[in-house]
Amino acid sequence: MNGKKIPLVDDPPDELLCTVCLLPMQYQSKLQDSFVWQCFKCGKKFFVTNDNGTYKIKESWSSAK
Repeated sequence: MNGKKIPLVDDPPDELLCTVCLLPMQYQSKLQDSFVWQCFKCGKKFFVTNDNGTYKIKESWSSAK
């Protein structure tokens, strides 16, 4: 991920690149306690949570829009 941390919505990046197709990912929404970032080409999603200052990341796939 280019050595950058994946930010929460209050710390937005200039861009966050997908690890599969290297296109910019876009912030989608907040689901439960996770911030959702999605690549619209391949459908990969990052679910990012902040646990006492430590970022925890889960990845999943969905169909691209």
